[in-house]
Amino acid sequence: MTPEPRSLDDELAEDEDRAPLGLRAALDAITRTAREDDVAVTVDLHGKLVGLELGPRAMELRPVALAECLSRLTAYAAEDALAAGAEVLAVVLEEPVALPVA
Repeated sequence: MTPEPRSLDDELAEDEDRAPLGLRAALDAITRTAREDDVAVTVDLHGKLVGLELGPRAMELRPVALAECLSRLTAYAAEDALAAGAEVLAVVLEEPVALPVA
């Protein structure tokens, strides 16, 4: 008889019992920052903006150029954060985690 695959919730619950930090806390702690010139954006694992730094040169950009820069940097940082989350899950699941190709 083939064992039934474990759900991610089962893995999370077991991990929280084993380690004080726990998988959920490790994933929640993931942030990534992308920088370009005088602009820096930081996002969490879900791609949500959690930090923004605009230097003097960034404030001189036209609004459209600044918006494009923010959008691009947020996408780069979100991609890095998602990859970091996949690495954490791969360790717990003991197998690679495939990310969707954009």
